[in-house]
Amino acid sequence: MAVRNSEALEVFLQVAADSRVSWRAVELAGRGIAADAAGVIWVMSAGKLSLDGEKLTDLLIEQGDLVDALADSWRSFDGGDISGTDFEMRLEGFVLGLEGWISRAARG
Repeated sequence: MAVRNSEALEVFLQVAADSRVSWRAVELAGRGIAADAAGVIWVMSAGKLSLDGEKLTDLLIEQGDLVDALADSWRSFDGGDISGTDFEMRLEGFVLGLEGWISRAARG
């Protein structure tokens, strides 16, 4: 399985640096960076130690699906296929999804 966290971080950094996005999108990118970091810390410090392989794998696949959706939305925005407003709504959904993923993962 490829490391997915670096892909999410790359997209969030691209969003934060892009002059075409709103300040709200930049804020969401910052929250996404924080959530992504929290997820990495949890996996390394708790997830690998407290969960069986199958449960951890399921959680990481779920996280990977979120990252894929984020990357697809960014490519669609960057390519002009969706508007800034549509991208911002998708970005918000992704960030909320990642924050929720961390909460669920921490509960085991």
